[in-house]
Amino acid sequence: MAVFPLIYWLTEMMNVGIEAPAERTVRVVEQRGQLIYQYPMVITDIIPETELAKTYIFKNVGDRRIFDYHPGQDVKLYFDTPLKKGDFRFYSIAGSPTRTDGYFELMIKSEGGTFAPYFHQLAKVGDLVIVEGPYGRFLRKALNMIEEGRLKTVVFLAASSGIVPFKCFIEYAIDKKLNTSIHLFYVNRTRKDFIYRRLMPRLLDEYKDLHLLVNFTREHDVSREEIIQDLFGGDDRNGRVVTILGRHVFFDDIREFVPDWGGAYYGICGGARFIAGDREKGVDGMLQKLEKGGISRTMVEIDSFGTG
Repeated sequence: MAVFPLIYWLTEMMNVGIEAPAERTVRVVEQRGQLIYQYPMVITDIIPETELAKTYIFKNVGDRRIFDYHPGQDVKLYFDTPLKKGDFRFYSIAGSPTRTDGYFELMIKSEGGTFAPYFHQLAKVGDLVIVEGPYGRFLRKALNMIEEGRLKTVVFLAASSGIVPFKCFIEYAIDKKLNTSIHLFYVNRTRKDFIYRRLMPRLLDEYKDLHLLVNFTREHDVSREEIIQDLFGGDDRNGRVVTILGRHVFFDDIREFVPDWGGAYYGICGGARFIAGDREKGVDGMLQKLEKGGISRTMVEIDSFGTG
């Protein structure tokens, strides 16, 4: 793919002022024929989600609409860190394409690395960044099948910040009034790691066919009732919210929680070990669990991430 002269462009932006680049949005054709756009965007809000995770709201310079994208796609976020000028990382788009209106949303979790910790520390409201995309085809097949009336159930398996593309999909389903049953398995170590804690109850209320299984692998000495009270005000939405505590999710849990598990489409998003397991230790990831459960690989999509 073409390489953008990012540092040169940023230098020109400093020389001519922030408004000028809005008329010079870079467009390039990717190898697969997809148009890739590069925008200067301003941070307009920063919302803490957990101790390590923050939602960033961006607005396109010049109030222009951003590129078209579908839930599940990624962008490159460029930012000058103390270690590298013009550094970047890929992040899943957090906000539904039905809710952009010139604004753009990313959720960034910092678990070490050489990018996210500096972005958390240094990026402030009013700062200018470069966003480039959209990239990827994650969840595109599922969306096509839904639009064609060939799919009624999706199962999303998320670990940690892997919830981001599925949150985007759920908001899209709400706005588009999709006739699709969504079963979200959300895996974290403890309650303090639960991203979108404030948002999830509202998503459950707005999409009545959203079913949530909350899995806290290191919450041992706690009851289901306590978790439901703490996270959802004691309301399990008529049984649509269930918990698995102190262990990992097995395929039998999917079979029990999802009535149409055999006809569902599966999306997995998380770290490499969550997806593919650990061969040396003989630990299955979600991909192996689905395969052993009889789910065809053609009905499974994965999106993996690393530390920032």
